[in-house]
Amino acid sequence: MYSVLFIFLLVLFFAVAFSLQNAEPIIINFFSWRFQGSLVVILLTALACGVLLSVIASFPSFIKKRRVISQQQKTITELEQTIAKQTTTVDTDAVMIHPQDS
Repeated sequence: MYSVLFIFLLVLFFAVAFSLQNAEPIIINFFSWRFQGSLVVILLTALACGVLLSVIASFPSFIKKRRVISQQQKTITELEQTIAKQTTTVDTDAVMIHPQDS
């Protein structure tokens, strides 16, 4: 718990230091559009867009893996039930073949 808090505070410190050192205004021209803002806002926006695109790109494989895991869990449950039935059948047959002497 404390290590997560420490890492969070460390990242927060570097984010604040980064934003204080990169506060100068810049202008970005993209075709006919013109964006103006501080360097830190532009960089963090670009970072957030990259993270968002990465999450969107990995979402189909995440869904596919969840589907495969669900199917495998269903198969495991069916196999465990089959093993339980066979075990009870074997135990019953063993009792019938070798009755205990009284």
